[in-house]
Amino acid sequence: MSKNNVAEKTAPMAVEELKDVETVPVPVMTVVKNDPEETRKLTLDEKIQKVEDLTLMIERWRLLSESRRKLQTFQIGADSLSSVILLRDGAGNEFKTSNSSVITSVIDEMKKMLDLKIKEVEVLIEL
Repeated sequence: MSKNNVAEKTAPMAVEELKDVETVPVPVMTVVKNDPEETRKLTLDEKIQKVEDLTLMIERWRLLSESRRKLQTFQIGADSLSSVILLRDGAGNEFKTSNSSVITSVIDEMKKMLDLKIKEVEVLIEL
């Protein structure tokens, strides 16, 4: 065989190999629009209502924080007589105790509840 015969035999194979090569798909970028409700501008009434709601939440947060600070500074006397806790219901019935362990337990529970309420209000305050 001559060199020309070798070249003639390999050339058709190269063309056949190219026919078998799969085409690679080109990635397509798609644009997704935001929800129309999110991009809608608020009316003046809606803005005013939002500001009023936010003002109420901020005031509630301030009152709860102030109550928490006052409770934090509350001192229980060591003599078990200087500190008194008084509970009064709507009908005027009263419960009064000077037991320091009861007072400590009530104060601890009140602190936990105030902390929880403060966190709830902080989540609701959004701009």
